[in-house]
Amino acid sequence: MGFKKAFQKFEADYEDAETEMLVLTSESLGGAGMWEKGIWQPSAEFLACVNTQSGEFKEEKGVLLWLAEDKDSGKWIFNLKPLTIYKIKCRRRLQKAARGCSNYYMLTKVLSRNAKNEQLKAVRERYCLPVEINDSQCGKFILERRYSWFSGSVSLSGGDCSVYLECDEDDGDTADNALRYFKKIYSSRSEWDKRLRAFAAEELTELANDWQEDSAEDGDPISRESFAERIILSEFSVDPEGGFNATFLDDDMFFGHWIVVYGDVNGGPESADIEG
Repeated sequence: MGFKKAFQKFEADYEDAETEMLVLTSESLGGAGMWEKGIWQPSAEFLACVNTQSGEFKEEKGVLLWLAEDKDSGKWIFNLKPLTIYKIKCRRRLQKAARGCSNYYMLTKVLSRNAKNEQLKAVRERYCLPVEINDSQCGKFILERRYSWFSGSVSLSGGDCSVYLECDEDDGDTADNALRYFKKIYSSRSEWDKRLRAFAAEELTELANDWQEDSAEDGDPISRESFAERIILSEFSVDPEGGFNATFLDDDMFFGHWIVVYGDVNGGPESADIEG
């Protein structure tokens, strides 16, 4: 399928009528998924928009989509920048094609690359304000809006560990629930450390030995005890419902892959796998 046929298939999911809007792009720009061989679907998230005809202002996320070819990689035709106000023309996704994601638009043209709008400017200023959580037990966490989490460094498992508290709601500036769950972990961190290590060892020691056997290097078999001792906790994330994942460095047992234990704060570890 050539680009023309691919585009015809792509645009069939969108209204024929064009809408002129002002949009404030988010930090999530520059990515593209493959539509088919040689043809890509770039995307750009926006934080808020204004319909220039009706004047309607909406502070809610949306996504701009379009098609591009291999030769367009890098700038992806429109070369959109983060946290910038653009005047654009676009076509709304048809309801029958929305599949629960109705705030999607096909970007057709950029009319102004440095547009002005006080409402969108206010959203950008508020978005860029630093937000912190300062907890007497666990220390400071800084909001990273791009990822919808607060990040900090906390002493766990005998060393510093990156901790991520997911926001209580989309684009929220609080992580009260995630922090509450994390403090349950932190208050009994020694017990949790042993529990997570033992679970990872039980689930993955046999696989680690398989990997070692398949390598060209000779070595003694890995016991569950040595597996549990060798892994190093590097990251820990908690969501507002108490779900967590703990990421360990593998001490080269899986040749540099991460070991990740998934679970629930109330129920404990549930699964473990290697990633990366």
